[in-house]
Amino acid sequence: MKNNKYNYLWDQYPEYVSSNQLYKICRIAKRSAKYLLENGIIPCEDNGKKTRRYKIALKDIITYLEKRDKTLNTMIPRGHTTSRNKRPQAPRVSLYELLSPGSEDEIKEYFEYIYADYPDVVGTRDISEMTGLNQNTIIKLLSKKEIQSFFVSSKYMVPKQFVLDFVVSPRFINMKSNSINFNKVLGGFEIWKNAKL
Repeated sequence: MKNNKYNYLWDQYPEYVSSNQLYKICRIAKRSAKYLLENGIIPCEDNGKKTRRYKIALKDIITYLEKRDKTLNTMIPRGHTTSRNKRPQAPRVSLYELLSPGSEDEIKEYFEYIYADYPDVVGTRDISEMTGLNQNTIIKLLSKKEIQSFFVSSKYMVPKQFVLDFVVSPRFINMKSNSINFNKVLGGFEIWKNAKL
């Protein structure tokens, strides 16, 4: 099973190696080596221990290296073994998911209640605060005329009633986001609704 290109490995390593030796042989990160073993890309014996957990046949490593050379594919999905700690994201939710059948009128009542202190005409920053949506999203919605507005002196000016019309529309009710501000608006609706019971 010796290959000319990888002949030298038989002289440097025993017939079976550890995962520490694997990542050095393949010149890959430890996480990548772990991925290859845990996903069966390189066969191994796993004893489940914390140390010296994997026993890997050198011939299987050479088979992997040959395949990698031939296909120019590491068989590791891009970004799968990144060392950056990514916080798990909260699930994206919509107002629709919080509604019980026949409670659509409550949405208008809720938003009228929380918008009471806003002026009669608002700008993009206010709308972002009112809806929990990002300001860039608001500008896109305004430019697509999904929220009616007036464009005055290079600014969007929106009567509060138009914002109310938007938040009771199916477009807003079905919007999903996991942004903190959007979830605050949704959370506020739930609190308000429960306080009424």
